[in-house]
Amino acid sequence: MNFLEFQNTFAHLPVIPIIEIEKAFPGFDPNALTRWQKKGYLEKIRRGFYRLTNRPIKGDADLFFIANRIYAPSYISLQSALRWYGFIPEGVFTITSVSTRKTQDFKTPAGNFFYRSIKNDLFFGYRLEKFPDFRIKIAEPSKALLDLLYLNPHFDSVEAFFELRLNFWEVQEKLDFNRFEKYLAQFASHSLETRATKLIQFLKEYDVTA
Repeated sequence: MNFLEFQNTFAHLPVIPIIEIEKAFPGFDPNALTRWQKKGYLEKIRRGFYRLTNRPIKGDADLFFIANRIYAPSYISLQSALRWYGFIPEGVFTITSVSTRKTQDFKTPAGNFFYRSIKNDLFFGYRLEKFPDFRIKIAEPSKALLDLLYLNPHFDSVEAFFELRLNFWEVQEKLDFNRFEKYLAQFASHSLETRATKLIQFLKEYDVTA
């Protein structure tokens, strides 16, 4: 395996897991990765994950793919998912996800990635968003909001909800309230139900489509 073969094989990916390298090139020499890093061809994102330096990060989709891969199982949620759907303004500089593993924070050459831990039985409500070269796991709008409320108990008042700077037009157009209620029941949390009820009342009170 030479670098040109390597580059042609993985040029479509924002991040390259070493396990994929081993599949594509059985018996490859791991020392090649070190040599290519020294030459500036490759950049290590974290242990076992690399990116081609001549492939620019092409926006949120690339960053979301990286987030999915470098700490799995996980899916994009919380502020990053809410921004993706237009529920909150731009300006989320850390990619936020939830995972069944422990809470973790990675500062990498590609960006900053933050993961909040949830229980195994709460790892649901995400979908696969398709792009030309890959797919990403991202929370549905209802689940992203519920994940946020569940992991941030201080969002429990009108004042706190205003702090989110919600785009009411987008929320009321894209949020499936029936699915929100269905997912809420799956959490089986009385305190979350209380906060979620307050949020729904808040959204209805400030219904800009009425």
